[in-house]
Amino acid sequence: MVIIFVAVIAGILFFLQKYLYKKNWQKGVEVFLQFDKESVTAGENVRLLEVVENRKYLPLPSLKVKFQCSRHLVFLDATNSAVTDRYYRNDLFSVMPYKRITRSNKLFCPQRGYFSINGVDLVGADLFFSEEMVGRRDTSTSLYVYPAPAKNYDLEDALKKINGEIAVKRYVLEDPFTFRGIREYHQSDEMKTVNWKATARTGDLKVNMREHTAVKNVRIFLNLSDRNILRREELLELSISVAKRIVTELLSQGIQLSLYANAKDCISGQILEMKNRGSGTNLPDIDKALARLDLEQQPANFAECFYDELFGEDDLYTIFVSPERHDEFQDLLCEYGRKGDFTWLCPIKDATDDTICSEIAENTRVLLFEENKVSE
Repeated sequence: MVIIFVAVIAGILFFLQKYLYKKNWQKGVEVFLQFDKESVTAGENVRLLEVVENRKYLPLPSLKVKFQCSRHLVFLDATNSAVTDRYYRNDLFSVMPYKRITRSNKLFCPQRGYFSINGVDLVGADLFFSEEMVGRRDTSTSLYVYPAPAKNYDLEDALKKINGEIAVKRYVLEDPFTFRGIREYHQSDEMKTVNWKATARTGDLKVNMREHTAVKNVRIFLNLSDRNILRREELLELSISVAKRIVTELLSQGIQLSLYANAKDCISGQILEMKNRGSGTNLPDIDKALARLDLEQQPANFAECFYDELFGEDDLYTIFVSPERHDEFQDLLCEYGRKGDFTWLCPIKDATDDTICSEIAENTRVLLFEENKVSE
């Protein structure tokens, strides 16, 4: 009789807790995902914080938090995960009443890109794990992984050539904000340049000397088309890293530049057009734009996008960065070469596959891709 009584009581408790969990397990459960940084550079680490809160009296003996993200984000602890076209994560928590658990996951970011996590799936269980219950929470976080400059590739000759051409084509103007010294007055000097204090002190007319500033302009065109049967993603990524290095060095020299790319933005779907950017303050915006270039989408036709821009101005030095060596692209460069000087930086994977038109060979710098050359 006692055994039957105990069995009845146990059955009642079992079904009662099962009913309570089925009705209330999701109440007061909050899950947040957050990267600890807004942006990093390719090759660096970042942490993803998982915060789970149970704001009710019922304990959660088993709570699975499931989410997916890009396979280009590498979790250093790969427990309870699977990688196919995406990275699938399944973390297990046990949360007591009115408790918060924060878990930190360390990630390695080997490749540039814009990565986001949108929403998590929850799988809960009752005290006896008799049934799994499914829910979802809308939480989102995103991360910019900026391209690393291609430091291990020899671009010095190309940069010297670029700087030399800019020096020839620049307009030299007087900088009204930089004082260089005082000199004697000449008849050609304007009266506004007279330094009246120095004139009163010496008894002779003296004028201020100003530093000179060079108005320099460069434009960089990234052609990320790939007509090969097997897509050469490593050459496309190298092209973006080369562009990043050139942008960084030119901006550090005070050179104003414009940047174009026929790949599409992963958020807006638009091609990249950034005009007249100067000084290092513009570098974060350029970094974000380069990070968001989506190589999975079909790029726009390069000539159709930028023909008018290319042949519309005469005073800008032009840099092309592209692994594309199709006849159509080289014909465009030959046509442009008859109009003005330029440099073509061309990443290739096979040293024997160097098919560059003789008309533009002097303007071309070939960059041989090697697996062991990792961008720093």
